[in-house]
Amino acid sequence: MSLDSCLRYAYSHNITLQNAQLNRESAEAALSGAKMNFLPALNASASQGWAWNEGRSHSTSYGLNGSLTLFDGLSYVRNYQQAKLSQQQSDLTARQSQNTVAAKIISAYLTIVMNEEKLSYQQEVLETTRQQQSEGELKFRVGKILESDYRLLEANYLSAQAEIENTRLTIDNNRRELRDLMCMPAGQTVEVAMASNDSVDADAIPTYNELLQASKESMPDWELGRLEVEKARCNVELARASFLPSLSLNAGMSYNNGEQNLNGTTLAIDGGLNKSVSLGLNIPLFDRGSTVTKFRQSKLSLRQAELNYQQDTIDIEATLHKQYNETLQALNSFRKTKTMSEAYHASYDVYKLKYKEGAITTVEMLQQQDKYLSALNEYLMSKYTFILAQKQLEIYMGKLKVEN
Repeated sequence: MSLDSCLRYAYSHNITLQNAQLNRESAEAALSGAKMNFLPALNASASQGWAWNEGRSHSTSYGLNGSLTLFDGLSYVRNYQQAKLSQQQSDLTARQSQNTVAAKIISAYLTIVMNEEKLSYQQEVLETTRQQQSEGELKFRVGKILESDYRLLEANYLSAQAEIENTRLTIDNNRRELRDLMCMPAGQTVEVAMASNDSVDADAIPTYNELLQASKESMPDWELGRLEVEKARCNVELARASFLPSLSLNAGMSYNNGEQNLNGTTLAIDGGLNKSVSLGLNIPLFDRGSTVTKFRQSKLSLRQAELNYQQDTIDIEATLHKQYNETLQALNSFRKTKTMSEAYHASYDVYKLKYKEGAITTVEMLQQQDKYLSALNEYLMSKYTFILAQKQLEIYMGKLKVEN
């Protein structure tokens, strides 16, 4: 699977993202409910009754009643505004979750690619050490090298085998981690597409100001705090509305009829259609201070939301600044370790020739091999650390595109 296909699969199956989608749908349902509160309420009723008292009687009634809130201190308006803000928050939270999952998927994917590339180098070294061990065995039998040198070559070959096996086990763990992030069914495994060595684009780093500006337009983290402040303001207005009177309109129609039987005589009970309209005014006078307390608490919550928003802004900028500097450091490390790896590789090739010609000892050759492998590991680590840092900047800037 390519990185894009892994991301597409995770976007559709990751449990965290599915929960975020359910929260979004729940917020949309709440917004729809808040809209419906502006409409009048309508109820229908019907009843059939019987009674026995020195005879018997029965009656039938039907009714239709409606009510409409004309003024409630704009509570319905504020509730609708809050529901709309919550719906916007759920959208942003879903995007935030998607960014978080994408960063984890990319990290797990690149770790596999790095270890796959490391494994290919280790297999080359294994073949070299196998040849050295075979040649050393012949030389030892004819007395050209000491037994200690032969044992070193044999140990080096076994060590190379162990390193390959450990890398394979690490890759297996990496694949399991990627599979779990993608929420693939148990028993399945992920084979990743090897990235090209030309995938490192050292010239694609934006300036910090470009990163900051683009992130403000694309990162949901900036907007989430502001929406929380707006919701707190709505809470203040809702609490203020509790001080105001409310006015409602009620209307209804009912129809009643029936009959009564006394001493064998049946009498009809007059029925008819009754209509009513009323206005109801409710004026809050005294509720033992609960409204005042609620209003004060809402104002304190608003202030707290404003402070949290300020702190969130500081934290986001600090995160961006840190990530930007870490990306530059990763680039410097990549360039340095790439040069060192190439130099040690060339030197190791020379040492292998010298050893083959008997110009250096086994210990010297193996020491140079260890230096080369160490430089190679540092290069691979810095290379994929830089690629991951670049991808993280793309996420912050909203430039991570998943091809269909």
